Amino acid sequence: MESREIKFTTIGLSLLVFAISLTQNALVVNYNNEIKTASSLEYLFIGSIAFMGGGLLEEIVWLANPLCLLAIILLIKNNEKAVLWSLIASGLAISFSFWNEILGAESGTMAKIVSLELGYYLWLASILILTIGILINYKVSLKTTLQA
Repeated sequence: MESREIKFTTIGLSLLVFAISLTQNALVVNYNNEIKTASSLEYLFIGSIAFMGGGLLEEIVWLANPLCLLAIILLIKNNEKAVLWSLIASGLAISFSFWNEILGAESGTMAKIVSLELGYYLWLASILILTIGILINYKVSLKTTLQA
């Protein structure tokens, strides 16, 4: 596969899985002894303003989204920094799986995470697909450069 094909496949597949993730639930939480299901789309929109409600850690994990966008732009521009940004995004996304609770309200009340749902796993998969594709592209580009 050529670098161009790897880029196209990586970006396309990653964005497709990300789009599908937005149609699914991300989490089930227990907030004040009430079980609530949260959609991925909801977290995409509220995540960008989480810091305003005191959710600094939630905001940091949410940054995986713009970091992926940055990695895609850098990948298109053949900038090797795409590897770094996609690895950071992957680390942030994976780190969320170790959380036990999340901010439940602006008052600072925490909600216990009961389960991670398909939306989270698809979101994580989209980031990992991007990262793996960028690493493969980097390896192919490096091999091509060394052979020239």
